[in-house]
Amino acid sequence: MESSSMLLFILLWTVGRSEVRDLSGKQFTFPSDPKSVNQPRVALRANTRLITVMTVCLRFFSQLNRMQGLFSLATRDHSNALMLNKDAEGSYKVHAGDDTYVFTKLPTNRMDWNSVCWTWDSRTGLTQLWLNGLRTSQKLVGQNYLVRGDLSIIVGQEQDAYGGGFDRNDSFEGDITDLHMWDRVVSACDLRSYMNQGSFSPGNLLNWNNLNFEVSGNVSIQDADFEEPVCQ
Repeated sequence: MESSSMLLFILLWTVGRSEVRDLSGKQFTFPSDPKSVNQPRVALRANTRLITVMTVCLRFFSQLNRMQGLFSLATRDHSNALMLNKDAEGSYKVHAGDDTYVFTKLPTNRMDWNSVCWTWDSRTGLTQLWLNGLRTSQKLVGQNYLVRGDLSIIVGQEQDAYGGGFDRNDSFEGDITDLHMWDRVVSACDLRSYMNQGSFSPGNLLNWNNLNFEVSGNVSIQDADFEEPVCQ
């Protein structure tokens, strides 16, 4: 096989394949993509088929003041099994099963990073947000709802169908880093430590330091500037 043909074969074979990588000190960058031709997004792989309780944390930087999909988990039976969206200024929407709650008037940075954590327990239905070191009161969503089956986890877009149904008006624009997901409600102590860049146990469902992911569209992996850099 000629070298040019071999190179094309390798490129086609590798497109769409996921990789496992330590992303410590890195960030996913979603640039402005007005036409959203490539539907920029990152698919994440979690080694589970059942979620009854969870915590997901991430840090994001964005200056857009519209709805943006931060974290979208779909099953083949439910496109919004678990969902975290940033809506308008200081507004965040969580979705579990058929229930939705919108947290409002939360302090959100538009010129700096935001650290957000979301906890949910299906047995009690209790859910809560932590944002930039502060917490909300607990609300009720998705009590007794079980997330089961094949999971499609996307950041940077909201799924309106399993692994698809993307709307450019919901797309994320900015940077995302330090994403972790646990199969438990993480303690307040550990959540505060995460918010303050302290030590914490990495997620056992999704771990930024050992992340199984697949990038699609105009998404770049860059050095993160969440922590103040030390210039040489």
